[in-house]
Amino acid sequence: MPDRVEYVINASDGFIQLDGRLDEPIWQELPKGGGFYQTFPTDDQPAKDSTQFMVTYTDKAIIIGVICYDYLDGEYIATTRRRDFGWGNNDNVSIYIDPYNDKTNGFSFQVTPNNVQREGLVLLGGSVRDDWDNKWYSAIYKGDDFWSVEISIPFKTIRYNNVSQWNMQVLRNNLKRNERTAWIQVPQGYSMSNMTFSGKLLWDQSPKPAGTNISVIPYIASGVGRNHEEGEPTESNLETGFDAKIAVSSALNLDLTFNPDFSQVEVDRQVTNLQRFELFFPERRQFFLENQDLFADGGFGRSRPFFSRRIGIQGAGDTRRNVPIIAGARLSGKMGSKWRVGALNMVTGRDETSEEISPAQNYSVAVLERQIFSRSRLSAIFVGRNNLGESAVIYDSVALAQNGSLQDEFGNELTPQDTLITLSEYNYVFGVDYNLANIDNSWEGDFFYHRSLDPNQSSDEKYATGAFLRYRKPTFGARVNFQRIGENHNAEVGFIPRPGVTNYGLGTEYYIFPSEGSIIQRHGPEINFGGVLTNEWDRLDNDAGIQYKFSFLNTSYLEFGAGWDFVSLRSSFDPSGSDGQELQENTTHQWYRYRIFYRSDRRKNFIVRGFISNGGFFNGERFNAELGLTFRLPPLVQVELNGEYNRVNLPDPYSDSDLYLIGPRIDLTLTNNVFFTTFIQYNSQAENLGHNSRFQWRFKPVSDIFLVYTDNYVTDGFQTRNRALVFKINYWLNL
Repeated sequence: MPDRVEYVINASDGFIQLDGRLDEPIWQELPKGGGFYQTFPTDDQPAKDSTQFMVTYTDKAIIIGVICYDYLDGEYIATTRRRDFGWGNNDNVSIYIDPYNDKTNGFSFQVTPNNVQREGLVLLGGSVRDDWDNKWYSAIYKGDDFWSVEISIPFKTIRYNNVSQWNMQVLRNNLKRNERTAWIQVPQGYSMSNMTFSGKLLWDQSPKPAGTNISVIPYIASGVGRNHEEGEPTESNLETGFDAKIAVSSALNLDLTFNPDFSQVEVDRQVTNLQRFELFFPERRQFFLENQDLFADGGFGRSRPFFSRRIGIQGAGDTRRNVPIIAGARLSGKMGSKWRVGALNMVTGRDETSEEISPAQNYSVAVLERQIFSRSRLSAIFVGRNNLGESAVIYDSVALAQNGSLQDEFGNELTPQDTLITLSEYNYVFGVDYNLANIDNSWEGDFFYHRSLDPNQSSDEKYATGAFLRYRKPTFGARVNFQRIGENHNAEVGFIPRPGVTNYGLGTEYYIFPSEGSIIQRHGPEINFGGVLTNEWDRLDNDAGIQYKFSFLNTSYLEFGAGWDFVSLRSSFDPSGSDGQELQENTTHQWYRYRIFYRSDRRKNFIVRGFISNGGFFNGERFNAELGLTFRLPPLVQVELNGEYNRVNLPDPYSDSDLYLIGPRIDLTLTNNVFFTTFIQYNSQAENLGHNSRFQWRFKPVSDIFLVYTDNYVTDGFQTRNRALVFKINYWLNL
């Protein structure tokens, strides 16, 4: 069992030159961890290429040495020099540490044979967010039949409890051998990063606090741009601000930001939207990422009390505009062995481009979480938004309830498009969540109850509640969920695309693992059924699907599926996505659909991904085809071409549509620290052609120079919408 595997870590007083060679005397004296087992293609065989690791520490850092033996001729598979590489597409060794000893949260540090780094936060037991960034160091050495790496992780980089037992897992993706292996054996069907399957890292003495730990990251950004569509003149600006990280304790961190700038963040990937409800786009801004699960994972995906993109962003994709963030503070981390806390407060300025409905705001979040039983968690959350003295958005709640709409001072109707269009003096949400996770991760669950409070909503039906339960083993899984959102539940700083409904669903899956000699690694069926009801229990939507999945030993993947949909429209809707004739409310529609998905061998330098779906769609038909092509000249060049085509045929008098979304992307990794990316997106539905080119030079750890050029065009005639050029430099300074 994993709990019986231990590694005793002792202090080192000798000098270690970080060069990857592992030739200092200390490495010969340390005990060697090993005995790696496969997790792919099987989970019951020892590794064909062995791996050994050693761990020591100084007063400033944990130092880890790993030897990866390689008995096959040929080059390692390392597709890129870009940081935060795709884990499954590159040979690498990965260190996962749980310094809280809760088998739930931690950190990961990963290195390829070309010394390309990837770091991430381990959340909720096993999911990894690789957009976290911090200081650590590594070096590699390539021998005749092995490659080795030395990793130094400063104590100031991580958060930890001062206890003498941590948890650790060491993984190796040996793509060249087509083998994934782990120090602690991971059964098929579980994520390799799941901290349930980790060994004990036993310290000879409890690690001491990291001491004074204050980092300041100032930036200077200069830009020039013009909105051609609105006929505005060219504008230039010079901005400066900073982020700061202050370690309140070794496990608790305070993040501060003043006048933050996110101009270097890559644009959102556009999507073809044939849905009736708001789409979800992930958070990419660095300030919001550390301990993000504390703030962002309350409730379910259709009812989140807090969604950080509500702060400082309005709209999405190329229609997105930034609302100025003046300052913010965020406290997050561990208090003792069982408690986690999170607190956030941010102030945004008036959105000058839309003064009537986007005034200055204050946002606040507070979370208190307690670990109970082996790995379960009970948490309480509060989310608030307050108007900062802007009477222009204080509307009469009685008039709002009677009229169902709002008007500006000129009599124009105001229709909220997202929750940054604030219609009340304040909005609060508070509630509790219980996350179930047993020791072997076979049972997972989530149960929550939230309520909202604001002056413009009735006191009735202002809640959201839900339950989710899943049982999972390598060959079998089953899940069930239920969620009810009140008609007047209003989480303005959250994500609730469809209030006033009851959602339910269930599903099951079964996997077969063929005997040795088969080209298939595993295969099996999956069945899902779900629906949406009004809160008076009238049927709105239903969907059912069955698919059969094949995972092949060469890493390719194939899936067939069929489904059935039922929709009862409660408001008019144009399913063609082209602003044509709308289907009338109170009509019902049902249809069948069929689909197939294929992805070729991910180890190759040319990869194909294809998806085809065909069948009914409301009162007509829809054909959907998606194609993804990846071509690599490792490790310098990676070219991706992603395209989507939707053909919607509806009977007269409704509109047909042909919708195209094409997104070529060129990624040049000139060195381990110099990157250039060009991303083009053609979206016929949005009538937009967008282009974003970004140059990045990481001249020191977590210190960068960016040069970003962006422009957008109207697809009809290719007239320029807007254009901007930004230069930014930030520097990580330890005080």
